[in-house]
Amino acid sequence: MSLITELTEFLKTNLPPAVYRGQKFSSFMDNLEIDRVFKLITKQPAEQLLCAKLKYDAVITFDEFPYRIYDPCLIFALVMCWLESKNRDDAQFDNVNPDIDVSENDEQTAYLMIAVPLSEDITLIEDESGSIPYKGKRYKLGLTSVWVHPEQVNINAN
Repeated sequence: MSLITELTEFLKTNLPPAVYRGQKFSSFMDNLEIDRVFKLITKQPAEQLLCAKLKYDAVITFDEFPYRIYDPCLIFALVMCWLESKNRDDAQFDNVNPDIDVSENDEQTAYLMIAVPLSEDITLIEDESGSIPYKGKRYKLGLTSVWVHPEQVNINAN
């Protein structure tokens, strides 16, 4: 499961449904970048390479957040707790500070956005019938879940 999917599911599991149901809630990837890495991960059973890191902002928006009923800090606290739980396992979460934007729509609702910088590995696995040539060998794409996501997660690769 990709990190953006994990974060989206974590929020939906811990928020009251009224906060995210309908067109009020969206989750998408923005500001995608790719960093070339190319380093050996394993030699056995098949050679596996870390090819690149895909960096992006996981953007969560609430078009009509009911701020008179729920404190926006609920969203911020949930995101920070999710990040902290990830930080125990992975150094990429050290010093991750999300960007936020809150603007009032009316006396009952506000637009709320939180953008969390994340990254996913792109790996290659040696495979004679693989579609990716590299240094005289053929590779297939390793398991990646960043593009396999629930319908509520969209990609914005502008």
